[in-house]
Amino acid sequence: MNRVLRDGFFHLLGVILGCVLGGCASQRQVVVGLSPDVETYYAMYPSIEFDAVAVTSEEADQIKSEGVDKYFAPASPLRKRLAPFTVYFSQEHTQPEILPYRSNYWDRWQKKKPETLVLIANLPHSPDMPENDPRVLYIDLKKGGLFVKPVYVEIEPQKITRIFDKPQDPQTNLPAENQKPDAQRSDTRIHGDAEKEK
Repeated sequence: MNRVLRDGFFHLLGVILGCVLGGCASQRQVVVGLSPDVETYYAMYPSIEFDAVAVTSEEADQIKSEGVDKYFAPASPLRKRLAPFTVYFSQEHTQPEILPYRSNYWDRWQKKKPETLVLIANLPHSPDMPENDPRVLYIDLKKGGLFVKPVYVEIEPQKITRIFDKPQDPQTNLPAENQKPDAQRSDTRIHGDAEKEK
């Protein structure tokens, strides 16, 4: 067998086996929820914006340079240009949310060959916030832009934490997919290109 054909065959076989064993349906899925500690810490569930966006290395450096507060400033040109998947949490909305693996967001981000998935929340913070801001997570996408498993994250007081199990609604203990449909949800709670997601 020609070496180029052989290498191509084994690469394709690896991709297929990866999908079969790892579950293609789970690739690139992000699920975000609130920790019950948020209510304990702040005496309520404050209004929190959470963004997920796949970026190039240059864009990741820009986010690091600007910092969380400047990134979430009204009319932030960087945030507008990145067009992230955005979720609003509040006292009235504590249910986990899902960025699906099949999404117009991913279709758009993949065109620029991103290297990093950035997860960022505009949480209130104390003056002694460490240099590496825990309100931001950077996940490497260099291996084809896919995850082996879904990414589960929980918003805690002053930080975002990657967890192993699906986040649950801290008020009902239900995971995202078990929530009852809410007709009010789409435009008021999930932002970005919501119309394209319908």
